[in-house]
Amino acid sequence: MEIKEKIPIMTYSQYRRARKLVHLCCNYESGNCLALDDGEECVCVQSISYSLLCRWFRAAVLPLDESLATALLHRKEQKRCAVCGQPFLPGSNRAKYCKSCATVVHRWQKTVSDRKRRAACGQLGMKKS
Repeated sequence: MEIKEKIPIMTYSQYRRARKLVHLCCNYESGNCLALDDGEECVCVQSISYSLLCRWFRAAVLPLDESLATALLHRKEQKRCAVCGQPFLPGSNRAKYCKSCATVVHRWQKTVSDRKRRAACGQLGMKKS
């Protein structure tokens, strides 16, 4: 496996989103990384790089933005939602919708199914005499 496949490269918009997340890292302090500090201040590598270099950031901070984590870490396994088009990590091979859209779509499908069932047995459309 090549190194390029192991370390995902970000687009500019992904980099901007990751840069905002860097400020939430517990090791980040005014542009420096406390984990790399050995007496001298060291610049946070994740804040200046277009790739995911920091293991702490990848494990602890990146999961806060689920769509960004899916786009960067699970590129080959991800699917796009049939409703909103956002990338998501499917739980099975039949999944078509992200979590937020799945509840809405399944509720709508159940409503349509119930209406069809009621119409077939004559519960709908009857007039009282």
